Amino acid sequence: MDRGSTAAFQAEVAKSQNRPVHFVSTHLDSGTTYMTDSYRDIIYDGNTYGAVGAWLDFSDIEETAEVIVSSVTISLSGVDQTWISAVLQENYIDRTIKIYKGFLNSSQALITDPILIFEGRIDQPIINENPDSGQSTVSMSATNAWVDFSRKTGRHSNHEEQQIHFSGDMGFEFASEIVRDIPWGGT
Repeated sequence: MDRGSTAAFQAEVAKSQNRPVHFVSTHLDSGTTYMTDSYRDIIYDGNTYGAVGAWLDFSDIEETAEVIVSSVTISLSGVDQTWISAVLQENYIDRTIKIYKGFLNSSQALITDPILIFEGRIDQPIINENPDSGQSTVSMSATNAWVDFSRKTGRHSNHEEQQIHFSGDMGFEFASEIVRDIPWGGT
């Protein structure tokens, strides 16, 4: 599937050698953080993606023809206490994270518009600290939009909803009348 990619993007993918680059945007309450795995900052779509180089990593993104819940873990290694405190102070649950893939030319300029390869919502941050080396790794786990389709919402105990699932069943016909207080144990 070409995901709506341009001819220039597809030509770059077909080359035997290319320079891939990834852009990660994390949308939190305090603002959006833009990062790239490039060695220098790159401006894309009016935003400056800050270079974190080899310190930015994310797990494999699996794509199938089936509708399944997939997840990805984005990690920043060797970070200082600033990143740790930022993660601990944010409301991160259910915030959007996006990963784009693009290509650079030989002069390190962006060739064409990157394509979105993952969009999901943050589940949880993971902080691993190594007291011996003094380095830390901050990771965020995220799941794609299909997670909502696997959630089971509650059912209502009323006649109308019972008819949707079990047509003709009269078990909840008078359920709305039983809402009053029933004294037990009386004569």
